[in-house]
Amino acid sequence: MGILANYKPLFAYPNPTRYFLVSGGRGSGKSYSVTYSLLRLTYRSGHIILFTRWTLVSAHISIIPEFIEKIESLGYTNDFEITQTEITNIKTGSKILFRGIKTSQGTATANLKSIAGVTTWVLDEAEELVEEDVFDRIDLSIRSVDLPNKVILVMNPSFKSHWIYKRFVANKRDDTTYIHTTFLENRKYLSQSFIDQAKRTRQENLHRYEHLFLGKWLDDAEGMLWNRPIIDRSRMPTAPELQRIVVAIDPAVTANIDSDETGIIVCGKDKAGYGYVLEDLSGKYSPNQWGAIAVKAREKWNADCIVAEKNQGGDMVEAVIRSAGEKQRIKLVTATKGKYVRAEPIYSLYEQSKIYHIGQFPLLEAQMITFDPEKGKSPDRVDALVWAFTELMLGSTFNFSI
Repeated sequence: MGILANYKPLFAYPNPTRYFLVSGGRGSGKSYSVTYSLLRLTYRSGHIILFTRWTLVSAHISIIPEFIEKIESLGYTNDFEITQTEITNIKTGSKILFRGIKTSQGTATANLKSIAGVTTWVLDEAEELVEEDVFDRIDLSIRSVDLPNKVILVMNPSFKSHWIYKRFVANKRDDTTYIHTTFLENRKYLSQSFIDQAKRTRQENLHRYEHLFLGKWLDDAEGMLWNRPIIDRSRMPTAPELQRIVVAIDPAVTANIDSDETGIIVCGKDKAGYGYVLEDLSGKYSPNQWGAIAVKAREKWNADCIVAEKNQGGDMVEAVIRSAGEKQRIKLVTATKGKYVRAEPIYSLYEQSKIYHIGQFPLLEAQMITFDPEKGKSPDRVDALVWAFTELMLGSTFNFSI
């Protein structure tokens, strides 16, 4: 795969600007180009590159393999030392550190600020960071005197109410380099199955196509079932004592670069019957990877079972979880194929203020407020959410086929 001309400013040294906003839809080549530019930067001495996401379950599963692939394709394998959380260029000593901003202790920002000598900060999946003050605190700690400082925001455009849109997009800034591409410019490097998927999405739902594949920013009002006020009023900082906790999975059918994500959502219920979203571990994983993550989540939260939808990969979920050595219960819920019918009872619980979010879940919430039950495929995170609360709050014998 080659580098599109649009991305050449990423490779300039010194930087043309402090900030880089790299945006685009699926298949636009942004991840490849940013990865390549960071590896190139490590061949200059003295650089500490901090690569972050809002949550980072395991860099060695979700991020580092892409860096390894680029290193191998360049023939530079012997130049790097790689661990589960860091990549070091042996020739120069420059390194890339992989960290999550959010931690269970809520001290991530302080921890990141304490990393000495950071010259470049990459905020990957930047749309996940909904708190502007967290960005500011990390941004202000990137202040090397001897080397150029660079802050790179990599994202799929989200909502116009997002602080990134207001700060960087609504009014263009002189201190920011803007790079936006789509799969159309990158199509010679994409599989035919991906191109076909884009075409199908355009035919089925033009609005979804423009957002996912062309990277257009959305108005919050465009959500079709949930909306931002309903979710925001359902937010709590901590959960009460919980009576039950489950881990719900909506598995991707395939495991390749064109695959959907696997939804993995942890939810609980208190003795009064109120529900709580506790953690979103969704991502693009192989079956063995999402199986291991689900088992680890069940152990962490002491969940009493793992939940999946019986007719949508339920047998596969059970087989994968069993192969991972999990001996706890696996519950299979039954749902109709009607997306609105299966989601509406859970939405109704939100309307009645019976479900709460413990903290922020940006990607899950983005899926919720753009979910159009009349068009397109059901989103993975939302489906996992539905399976979890079907089991917790509607009863394991509940059948959506009304």
